[in-house]
Amino acid sequence: MSVQLYSHAKGDLEKAVEIILQKANSLSLVKEKKSSEELDELIPQAEAAKVMQISVATIIEWRKHKALPHYNFNGRYLYSKAELLEYGRKRGQKKA
Repeated sequence: MSVQLYSHAKGDLEKAVEIILQKANSLSLVKEKKSSEELDELIPQAEAAKVMQISVATIIEWRKHKALPHYNFNGRYLYSKAELLEYGRKRGQKKA
């Protein structure tokens, strides 16, 4: 078994730590952007029901009678996660 010892100047180690911290910060910024993008995506009724923790029948009823925000693409209803969560907050419903 061989042992290798390395000697680095203090400035070199500080630079290495700075680079690592910059990369870690950029990764967390990408993660934050991705989660906000995920909220803006449009999802189908079944997934919307899961997000709202209610049945598909309730989603349909709310859409028809209580102005649940939705998008109709040739008879296919899609929902924005962000809008669903906001609607749920206003109605006092549990969210995922």
